[in-house]
Amino acid sequence: MQSGAWKNTLIFLTCSLLWVSLGWADDLPGSESYNQLGGGLEEYLVKRGDQLPAIAQRRAMRWRVLAKQNRLKNPNRLKPGATLKINNRFILPNDLTDGLLINLPELTLYHFDKEVFRRRYALAVGKSDWQTPTGTYIILNKVKNPTWIVPASIQEEMEEMGKTVLTRVPPGPTNPLGAYWMATSAPGVGIHATTRPWSIGYYASHGCIRMLPDEIEELFGQVEVGTLVKIIYKPVKLAVTPDNRIFLEVHRDVYKKIPDSLAMAEALIKERQVNSLVDWRRVYQVIKDRDGIAEEITKNPVPAVPDHLSSERLYSGEIILKTNDSTSGTNPPLDPKKKAVGQPGS
Repeated sequence: MQSGAWKNTLIFLTCSLLWVSLGWADDLPGSESYNQLGGGLEEYLVKRGDQLPAIAQRRAMRWRVLAKQNRLKNPNRLKPGATLKINNRFILPNDLTDGLLINLPELTLYHFDKEVFRRRYALAVGKSDWQTPTGTYIILNKVKNPTWIVPASIQEEMEEMGKTVLTRVPPGPTNPLGAYWMATSAPGVGIHATTRPWSIGYYASHGCIRMLPDEIEELFGQVEVGTLVKIIYKPVKLAVTPDNRIFLEVHRDVYKKIPDSLAMAEALIKERQVNSLVDWRRVYQVIKDRDGIAEEITKNPVPAVPDHLSSERLYSGEIILKTNDSTSGTNPPLDPKKKAVGQPGS
């Protein structure tokens, strides 16, 4: 057997094989407090053929949030030459400083290299009934042009859905793993490309972690076997910057692990001892919206001077300690006794 074929066959390249975990305890689901921000404001010039979901994917945003930011009546029709104002500000997690950090509620992967933040990427992860596990793992192997050995569980699903039952899919355009595969030591979980790029930004897989084809190609060349992969579930994040500006980021709880997002935000604010600095009207609104954008909740914030980012830059990647805009908290206050949690969106 040739070396390349031997590697393809040996690894099996399936999203349901039982890889051995390192045995570290999973992080408890919940929230976290941090100090730094990334992303910010951007103006994007719409080009012919642009589609809103693709623009949002490149910034690890939900397209509906981008549509709301620009008050688009028909997000399916973008006018070439129009300018989109984009806020993709996020709170930078520091749960890991060297390796890959995945926060499932964000549908986002953060790449750190020797304590330097490189970039974040949009993902698709496991469906609510086929969840991606949390925990700390490693990259076990990397393969280009993998062969997919279809696990028995997915064969059963194919049969139940009346589809042709496949046992093996060779490399090529019909292989759902795409051209790049990185197996992790998480049970049944790999990071791979996808032939369904429209699924990025959704809970759509059988537990594996999907990436856009060109983005995993970039990451594939930067990640070595043995790299740490930490998967967390934290839909509520708080940041207090060195100049005492406070930001809250809230995501949808699709796996329904968080009973009370407001209680978590309150606990974080209390822990950081910034209660008197917080505009609680903004807190309630951010929790109600759950847009996944880091919003300032500082009481009477000092306006910052905007930075004018180039519309040609898909993703700035830099870390910022001050925001590019100011949020004045003009939204109407919610009743603090109401738990602003709501139902997950699509």
